[in-house]
Amino acid sequence: MLIGLSEKVDRFERKISNMDSRMSEGLNLSNETKFVKQTCTAIAKRLIVENIYPTEEQFKVATEEYLIENEADFYKGMDDRDWNIYYDDKLAKPVNFFINSITFTLC
Repeated sequence: MLIGLSEKVDRFERKISNMDSRMSEGLNLSNETKFVKQTCTAIAKRLIVENIYPTEEQFKVATEEYLIENEADFYKGMDDRDWNIYYDDKLAKPVNFFINSITFTLC
């Protein structure tokens, strides 16, 4: 029983540590803005090759794939709820904007 509690405490400590580091990184707005811009640019370049008019689901899947490949620690530090919130708040609109800009330029 103590081993089980110890493991739970360790998991909570790791999760709190990850949240703390993400929050401190999030406070540096210029780093986050740079991260979002780089991520959106890379995703837009990937998606435009596959489909000129990608769906919302294609945006999200491509974003997840990119983060798993290039920012694994960041992505794996979030549970599904955190990921959905972060995607909706920080990445969905910029990715759509990048894709729409590229599509408009091509038309």
